[in-house]
Amino acid sequence: MSEIRIVNPSDFGPALFPYSQATVANGFVFVAGQVALDDDNNVVAPGDAYEQTLVTLDRVARILSEVGGTLQDIVTATVFVPGLEHLPGFNKAWEEKFGSHRPARAAVVAGLLIDGLVVEVQSTAIARG
Repeated sequence: MSEIRIVNPSDFGPALFPYSQATVANGFVFVAGQVALDDDNNVVAPGDAYEQTLVTLDRVARILSEVGGTLQDIVTATVFVPGLEHLPGFNKAWEEKFGSHRPARAAVVAGLLIDGLVVEVQSTAIARG
């Protein structure tokens, strides 16, 4: 059986729910759903999909850096938004952060757990470190 390593960056605020920010197993990093929270767990830019996507992807990048990776190592992602009207802002920020890298991606319309959040991203990346 493969070992599962837990990743919780020390500069993140404490998890709001019982989960790990990421786990590493079998050559992949499985990043938990990330949202636009600052390091004190306050919602950043309530209702703004563009700004929240930038912050969310910065959190993902910080998690991946803990294991020697970057956003360019992401192979797939699932994106959650509360309505389709948030996708244009989300897509603009996504393209800015990823450039020509195009991970496989699904978008799901769903309620998010904290008021003011309009973007959540769960992803899987290749483990580099």
